[in-house]
Formats: sequence, C-alpha cells, structure tokens
Amino acid sequence: MTDPQFKNQQIIIDKRPIWIVLFDRLRRYMILGLFFSIFALMLTQEVPSGLSPEGYKALCLFVLCVSLWTTNIIPLSITSLLAIAAVPLLGIMDASQAYGYFGNKAVFFILGVFILSASMIACGLSTRISFWVMENWSKTPGQLVSATYCFAGVSSCFMSEHAVAVILFPIIHEIIGSLNLKRENSIFGKSMYFAMAWGCIIGGAMTVLGGGRVPLGVEMLEKATDGQKTLGILQYTQLSFPLVLLMFAGGWLALKIMFPPDIHDIEPARKALKQKSLVMGRLTFQEKGIALVMGATLFCWFRFGDQLGIANIAIIAIVLLFVLNLITWKMVEAHINWAIVLMYGGAICLGEVMAESGAALWLAEQLFSGWVESGIVFLFVIAVLSTLFTTFMSNSAVIAILLPTAISMGPAYGVDPVVATMSVVLPSNFAFILPIATPAAALAYSSRFFTLKEMIWSGSILSLLGLICYVFLLMVYWPIVGFQ
Repeated sequence: MTDPQFKNQQIIIDKRPIWIVLFDRLRRYMILGLFFSIFALMLTQEVPSGLSPEGYKALCLFVLCVSLWTTNIIPLSITSLLAIAAVPLLGIMDASQAYGYFGNKAVFFILGVFILSASMIACGLSTRISFWVMENWSKTPGQLVSATYCFAGVSSCFMSEHAVAVILFPIIHEIIGSLNLKRENSIFGKSMYFAMAWGCIIGGAMTVLGGGRVPLGVEMLEKATDGQKTLGILQYTQLSFPLVLLMFAGGWLALKIMFPPDIHDIEPARKALKQKSLVMGRLTFQEKGIALVMGATLFCWFRFGDQLGIANIAIIAIVLLFVLNLITWKMVEAHINWAIVLMYGGAICLGEVMAESGAALWLAEQLFSGWVESGIVFLFVIAVLSTLFTTFMSNSAVIAILLPTAISMGPAYGVDPVVATMSVVLPSNFAFILPIATPAAALAYSSRFFTLKEMIWSGSILSLLGLICYVFLLMVYWPIVGFQ
C-alpha cells in the first residue's frame, strides 16, 4: 500500500552530464579552495620592495578577505571574524592588540542604534507612524508612491535603513495584495518597491543614524590620524545634506518618469491600512515612553555628541529603556542584526592592521602613483571606486577596503583625511544597482515585481546621479563652507 506521505511527491531526474552535476554541487568548495590556495601561495612569495614582512602578510590577508567579501561565498561576518583571528596567527601583531580593535566605540554605537530601532519596531511605534503617513498623505496612486518614498527617506535619517525597509516591506505587500496587482505587469507595484528601496538608501546617507557606515569611517579616520582628525555628527550632516537633497529630488523624478502609476483607484488599499490602524488601537504608554526616550537621544546626539560621545549616549538611552521597563530583551533580540555588528568589528580590525603595518600606504602608492596627478582627480577616482565596489559588496566592506588606502595616500596629493573619508563614505551608499549591495535593495528585489535588468538600468541612473552630486559637493559646496 502506498504511503500517503509520498503520494504527491515528484521524482526529478537530473539529465545533465555527470561533470556538470559534480561541478554544480562542488562549486562553492572549489571556489573556496581556489581562494585559500592563492592566499597560501602569496604567503610563500618574496616580500615586495618597500613593504615589511608583516605588511606583506596583512596585504595577503586583505586580498583574501576582499575576495570573500566580494563573492559572499561565506557570510560577511564570518569573513570579518576570520580577519581578526588570522592577524595574530600570521604573526602580524599580538592577539591582544588585534582583538582589542573589535571593542571600539563604533561597534557599540552600531549596536546601540540597532537596539533603539528594535525597540520602536517591537512596540509597534514605527508601524503606527508608517500607517499614519500613508493613510493621511496618499489619496492617489502617485501620492501613495511619494508618501512611501518620503517616509522611507525621512525615517532612514533617524534609524537604520535596514530597519525601515523591514517595517515598510510587509505594509507595501498588504497594499499590493489589496489591489490584486500582478507581478508580471504592474508598473505601480514596481514603483512602490523601488520607492521603498531608493528612499531608504538615499535617506540613510543624511545622518550617522542611517547605518554603520559613518561610525565605521570615523573610527578608522581617528585611528589612522591618532585622534587628530575626526568627523562630528553635525559636521557630517552639514557636508552631506546637499547631496542627499539633490539625490532625493532626482530619485523622486526618476520614479515619476520611469514608473508612472498604471492604476487610478487605491481606495481598497486605503481601507486596508485604516483597518490595520484600528486594530492597533490607541497609542500605548510603552510607545509614548519609547518615543520620548528616542527624541531625547536624538537631541543629545546632535547637541552633546562631540562632548559625551555618541556611543555613550546610545548606551545610556538603552539602559534607560530597560530601567523604565519600556522594553525587554526578548522584545528586541529578534531585531538585532548581530552579523552586521561582527562584520563592522572585523572590518575595523583589518583596516587598522593595513594602516599600522604600512600595507595600506604601499598599496595606495602602487594604485595611484604615476597616473593620478592632482588631488581632485584622486578624490574622484576614489569616489568612483567606492561606487563600483558597493555594487558588489556591503558598504562596510567597501570602507574597510578603500578608506585606509585613501587616508594613507591623501597627504601625497594635499588631501585632508576628513575629505578623503567623506569621498569614500558618501559614494559607498550608492547601492542601487544590484540586490546584494544592501538589504533594502534585496528586500525590494525579493518581491519579484521587477526584473534584475530593470534594477540594473534604473539603479545605474541613480548611481550616476550620485556621482554627479558628489562632484557638485567637491567642486562647489565644500569649498564654499571651507571644507577642502
């Protein structure tokens, strides 16, 4: 008698040649074996002129990590942990010094931002705000796209862009479902998911709260200059906001031109949002308390961040949330991306090792000497490389790769280390082209409302716009404010 458990199961026979099947099954291990074989071979080679043995080992480790980060064949966080462990194993520096880099203030600030964002998500405050925005600011399809885009952009200025995307994605899914839109031909569906992704990416560049890029860059800047140079919260926003405003306007215009809504009635979606809002009920004491603490934290970051330290303020805010019993660890732990925290710690460690061993300066000289003659050209090349790299890997990995090189080589072109830092950090956020670049883009692509070709084409336009806006900052705005 046939077991009902197997009645509806299908047996699929793979008719491909055996060598193709084996290659498909073993491809990951073959690529890993190739990377580590090249790494081992490089370690046996003669040390190049002008580079210390420790610096050459650091350079070999750097090449291995870049290869793993680029292909993402193992998780980014695991590559970062490998970098930390390999430094003392290769004899580049003592274990205590290498592991000490992980415990820097940038990592704790990033962790603090994740917990603060998680508290808003867990209590429902962020979802309530998004419902209110979409219900009250969208009476037409065009207005709904604009409301989604603006909410994503503004929210990403004050909380992690990853968290904003996670909040918006199920809401957009609910709207699309209520309108019975089909994946194959819905232009409105494309515009909604692109609005979410683009808004999160662009808004995340406005302040240090949009993601871990800026704290990571600032930490590496301070380490490379022995604390003589830094980049404050207000200074960063002052230097970045023209680019963000120009890109935000350009992104909105691109949405209108490339993806004009193909529907005229969104009343079913408005009813669905209103029903969800009614189910949530009135604003709770917990939501009010978390909103108050978050507002106070933002004020302290902008007013006292330089004196007290943004990481210290974030940690005190988290302690206050627990002391007032506004959150529990069970509420927030599911929303904390520990992989990102580990990744930043490893990236900072590798960057510091590259700088201290002299490998970063040696690599910069090999890359730029002889064909890049001026500081302006040097900064533009760095910005283009940052934009290209962030297409294929996380922006934290881009900063870990490029920033030590940019800071080390900057003095040869008369470039201030802070300018070099901004020229890497800002373009590293132009993650529009491929879904692997950032979680916001990956979530949007996972909706399957647009093809990879559509994402590459539209994302390339946004990335090009970003580089044009960067050139405006470099040539016009930064000199006006005395930053050059």
